[in-house]
Amino acid sequence: MPAGDILQAFFFVWISVFCSIISPMAYKDFVNDKNKGILKDVLLFYGAEDFLMNWAVESIVSDYVDEAARDIDLIHLEGEQVTAADIMAQARAYSMFSERRVIVVRNYLPLFRKAADTAADELLDFASKPQDASVVIFVVESRYSPDLTSYGKKLVKACGSYEFARLERADLKNFITKRVHKAGKMIARRELEHMIDVTGYYNKGSQYDLAQLEKDTDKIVRACSGDAINVQLIEEILIGDSDRFVFGLVDALVAGDRGKALAIAEAIIRDEDGSMAVLALLTKQFEIMYDAVELNEKGYSISQMAKKTGVNEFRFKRAFNAAGRYSKRRIGKILTELYNTDRDIKSGNIDKDVALELIAISACP
Repeated sequence: MPAGDILQAFFFVWISVFCSIISPMAYKDFVNDKNKGILKDVLLFYGAEDFLMNWAVESIVSDYVDEAARDIDLIHLEGEQVTAADIMAQARAYSMFSERRVIVVRNYLPLFRKAADTAADELLDFASKPQDASVVIFVVESRYSPDLTSYGKKLVKACGSYEFARLERADLKNFITKRVHKAGKMIARRELEHMIDVTGYYNKGSQYDLAQLEKDTDKIVRACSGDAINVQLIEEILIGDSDRFVFGLVDALVAGDRGKALAIAEAIIRDEDGSMAVLALLTKQFEIMYDAVELNEKGYSISQMAKKTGVNEFRFKRAFNAAGRYSKRRIGKILTELYNTDRDIKSGNIDKDVALELIAISACP
């Protein structure tokens, strides 16, 4: 083998080893390590999915702590008050009733915020060693996970760390399908894909997580009167009233049906003062339509457009389809009207309900 090829091969091996040392393990690695019985005694969970972290904690508790002894052998420590010395003292105490004690430390402050703790460095050494009496689990909730400090990153390397990121699409499908089947219902592939798109789970910056998805899946299966879940039911459960009004209004505008658009506007006005919320969403929808026209001119696919703009793909598809009935200039003019309307409402120059009715009449192609 030429010397250059040998050097290149060595480089790739070195990079792989280096990355395996510094990179956190993922959800699937946790499952594999747990099944193999090779989890470390001090663990750190962090990432975007609190649901998965809570599940992982519960699975370890079930393995080690006797059900009748949980009040004694399962210790929850609030990280904003607890010190490193407190954590280590709890971890060194033995259980008389369970196989091992489990110490759960939630949001230990130095992991995500600069905070003085005289024994913090000692805790790093403690975390890297096997423990006889307990399993210690540090949990950094999703709201704090992006803010790991340099100390937090040191603890990531010192103990068994697992990043519980958002599920990959195949795993997310399994998550939904398992719950649908458990309820005795069916969901076809097209409906499953549609449900994921509507939730916006993969939308950039989305706050929608597995905990919410589980609740919404439960609502859907409970509301399903037949054997199979359909698109209409998914949208009925997952799309809020304001969004539903906006989609209906845009559809009427695109069709040039001023009568229907005005009827929807009047329904919004009757629906507990919904005009301002719908005007804001309508403005957002036309902004997406404008982006769709521009990105389409550059040759982007719908998925690429949605990802680039950070918009829920379901919402983007609706906007993209609607934009096809307008010119870019016309969309820009409607946006200007919407911006001016918002200004005029806030300055008291026009009533919000009247403004919505005027938009419903004037925004048709």
